[in-house]
Amino acid sequence: MTNTKCLNCDHELNGKYCSNCGQKADTRRITFQNFIYQDLLHGTFHIEKGMIFTAKESLLNPGRAALDYISGKRKRYYNVFLLILITFGVMMFIRHVDLFGYFNPKIPKETVYINEASEKLDKIITQKIFIFLFVPLSAINSFILFKRKQLNLSEHFIISGMIILGILIIGTFFNFFSQLNLIFQFDEKYINWFTTLIIFLYAGYGYYYTFSSDYTRFEMITRLITFFVFLLIEVTLLIFIIFGFITNWKFGQLILSPFG
Repeated sequence: MTNTKCLNCDHELNGKYCSNCGQKADTRRITFQNFIYQDLLHGTFHIEKGMIFTAKESLLNPGRAALDYISGKRKRYYNVFLLILITFGVMMFIRHVDLFGYFNPKIPKETVYINEASEKLDKIITQKIFIFLFVPLSAINSFILFKRKQLNLSEHFIISGMIILGILIIGTFFNFFSQLNLIFQFDEKYINWFTTLIIFLYAGYGYYYTFSSDYTRFEMITRLITFFVFLLIEVTLLIFIIFGFITNWKFGQLILSPFG
C-alpha cells in the first residue's frame, strides 16, 4: 500500500521513506504470511547489520573506525556505547553461566571466592557503570597526550569507546574459551595472563594507528608508555579506594580477574 502521506506522522511523502520520521512509505497490510516471516521471524532473529560491522571494525581497525565516525561517516556504524553495554552483558553472561556443564555436571556452577572482599569487588566490577569509568579515564589521558590531532574531549571519548568495545569483545571470546576448562581441565591462570597480554597489545595497537600519522615512531612509543602508566596509576587508585571501602580499610588478600 503506497500512500501520499506518512501514516505514522502525516508528513508529505517524497520517496521510499518519510523524510520526517523515517518510516517506509509502502506499508503492507498485515497478513498471516508477512506476520510470520516479517514481524515474527525477522523481528526475533534479525541482527542489526551495523552491530556486526561496528564490532568487526572495533576489533580489527579501532583507530580508523573511530576517526571515520568522528569525521561524519556514521550511517554504517551502530551506537558504540550501546554496543558496549550489549557486549558487556554477553561477556558477564558467559563468565557466570556454566555453558558446558553437560560434559562435567559435578563442577559447581557458582563462583568460589577466597573471601568476602573478593566477592564484593567482583560484583562491583560486573556493574555496567564500572566499565564506563575506563572510557573517561582513557579519553582524558589521550586528550592530554595526543593533542596534535586537534580533537576535542568528546571525540576522544569516541576513540576510547571504540577501543573499549574491542577489549570487551576479546574478553568475551576468552571467557567463552575458559569455559572449555570444564571439558579439558587446563589451568585458567594462563588464560587470564594471555588475555591480559592480548588486551594490552590491542589497546596499544588501537591508539598507535589512531595517532601515528601525527607523531614519529619514537614520539608515539613514549606517549603510549606514558598513557599506560597514567591508566595503571588511575585504575590502581580506583581499585584501592573501592577495596578499602568494602573492607572498612582493613584490606587483605584479593583475587581480581575482570576478563577471566
